[in-house]
Amino acid sequence: MSRENVEVVRDALNAWIEVDEGLAEPDRLAEFFVPDAIFAMGKRLGGGELRGVDEFLAWRATWIEPYEEWSYSAEKILDAGANRVVAMFHQRGKLRDSDSWLEWDYGIVYTVEEGLITRGEVYATPEEALEAAGLSE
Repeated sequence: MSRENVEVVRDALNAWIEVDEGLAEPDRLAEFFVPDAIFAMGKRLGGGELRGVDEFLAWRATWIEPYEEWSYSAEKILDAGANRVVAMFHQRGKLRDSDSWLEWDYGIVYTVEEGLITRGEVYATPEEALEAAGLSE
């Protein structure tokens, strides 16, 4: 089942890009997430939990608001065993009214149950995500 879980996460991330690029509506993500999926923000990201894709999208809109240009990409997607998948991301943004660019690498540990993502735990670094999933690079 592990390979299938990696594919669920990969397909969900591709759908997310379609939504970001205006090629699909946000409800496209319902194919990959349970309605009340939990997005747990790590301690270094303020902690707390967001419930559902819509709540996460609202949080993310606030997160990227200071940027004139912003992009992200999944650099690696790894099977973490059982029903977990680790995705490591690179984010880059140019601050509004500035020549400054910021870059950040982070990780998310996804939990997949019965072909749908039920949880995403967001970590400030890929290393923290790997450690949380019991993996090391």
